[in-house]
Amino acid sequence: MARPPLHGFPAISIALPALADKLRHDLPLWCMGLEEPGLARHLAARALLSGGADLALCGAGLALWAWQRAPLEPGRVILLREALAAVPPSSWSSSLEAFLRQLLARLEGRPEADEVSALLASGDAGLAVRVLLPRLRDPGQGLGWLASAWDGMLRLGSPDLCAAALSACPWPEALLPLRSRLAAEMSFYFDAPEAALRHLPDVDADMFGAWAAYHRAELLLRLGEVQAGRELLNALFLALPWHTHLGLKLHALAVPLPVAPPAAAEDASILVYSWNKAVLVRQTLTSLARTDLHGARIVALDNGSTDGTGEVMEACRELFPPGAMSVVRLPVNVGAPAARNWLLSLPEVRARAWAVFLDDDVILPESWLLRLLGAGRANPDCGAAGCRIVSAGRPTCLQSADYQLFRPGGGARTFQDRPDLVNVFDNCAGGLDAGLFTYARPAVHVSGCCHALRTSVLAELGGFDISLSPTQFDDLARDLRSAVAGRGAVYCGDLAIAHVQHSSLAKAKGPAAIGQVMGNKIKLEGMFAQADLDAVSRSGLAALWADLAAKWSDLAAR
Repeated sequence: MARPPLHGFPAISIALPALADKLRHDLPLWCMGLEEPGLARHLAARALLSGGADLALCGAGLALWAWQRAPLEPGRVILLREALAAVPPSSWSSSLEAFLRQLLARLEGRPEADEVSALLASGDAGLAVRVLLPRLRDPGQGLGWLASAWDGMLRLGSPDLCAAALSACPWPEALLPLRSRLAAEMSFYFDAPEAALRHLPDVDADMFGAWAAYHRAELLLRLGEVQAGRELLNALFLALPWHTHLGLKLHALAVPLPVAPPAAAEDASILVYSWNKAVLVRQTLTSLARTDLHGARIVALDNGSTDGTGEVMEACRELFPPGAMSVVRLPVNVGAPAARNWLLSLPEVRARAWAVFLDDDVILPESWLLRLLGAGRANPDCGAAGCRIVSAGRPTCLQSADYQLFRPGGGARTFQDRPDLVNVFDNCAGGLDAGLFTYARPAVHVSGCCHALRTSVLAELGGFDISLSPTQFDDLARDLRSAVAGRGAVYCGDLAIAHVQHSSLAKAKGPAAIGQVMGNKIKLEGMFAQADLDAVSRSGLAALWADLAAKWSDLAAR
């Protein structure tokens, strides 16, 4: 049966199981995800050139979806115009080509992205207003400046700046639908769900219908109107049956991972280590104390701090039931891997089934522990269970989701004289969190910011490699070693943990700090044989397809 078309998207009639088989055979990386811009462009272009009618329609649909998600990016505009030329005209909105032609002409004056990024990275909204607004008012180049600045302005967290930018930019009548689409996006990330919903009727259905339908569904879910949200997502997935994330999200709503029983928490240790982060560790332990711990044991390690971090940890023991929390004080900083191993060596930690590590700068939701343990218990072969990591401020940005592994040597090189053997795919790519990663599935690696490790696997394979001191890549190395042994990870995306800071590389200041990170990357590259990483990549891809095919078949049967 033909599926209903959606606002210009090509209609696809092939059944879900057959579509999964076709995509797996011809475009095996499709299952990894469609939100990372580089891979999405690659897959859409390959599908359009495949010579198969069904695959070409999937590629055209992906090109349109990718453009609706970020309509100011010239690369996505160009890809969509290529899709328009490759797929029969009857599949498209009649006005789309003319709209894209005008938009691309306006984007030709787009300034260098690095120039705008440097301005917005300062975090000074006042400076951004003074520099950007005069340029945004330029009739010839204003939209080009908006295209370079829009994502960064959203991330700056100033809705007033975003609104001022939309007002300052001169809008030809033909492109006014784009202004309404951007205003709705701004409202989605900054306003309460009820207010954001009121902007969606202003979004042009012919141009941005799928984007508006998805965001309406997501807002309904956030308001607790789960049935209405699921119905909208189901209708959207029927029209876009190739969409990896939509199918996974829809299935997770229908068949959520089980939550562990409260008694399971008694078999878990929660481990926090810190060095000179007194303010942040107090915030983390206070947040932890407000959650449902159900008898879990907490151990905090002061890694040789000189700023009172140890005293803060001692004082925070009063936040928990008597005897629930203990503190380890080290006289010197031994580095993150050794601190983790020290905690794992404690008899009370080894005696429990799960060692749950938390960074010292996180904010936790109330029922996080049982949800994380539930994911691990539902996947008895996994060595680790992790979750979605997001920023602590607004708008909410993705820091990590499910990490997968490309084949060795298949990606960009970190060092010019050698290919990367450890070629990790970060499919959320630091994007704004629109809710498309709220699913569960197998992963090669999960963020060490909040992950539960199975102590039986640690006893078998060892803990963290101290050659990667003081920090960076030690959690990835452990997960890869576990994956090589057939004990991969599971990603539980319906659980989000807010992380106050960012990765070590993002925080690195100066050549010495950056050199430390790059040095550890070289060490990581030498830890694994190419054949082992190739086997992990292949088995990981097979696991993703098995998971996706099973879930698509289940959705088709509902």
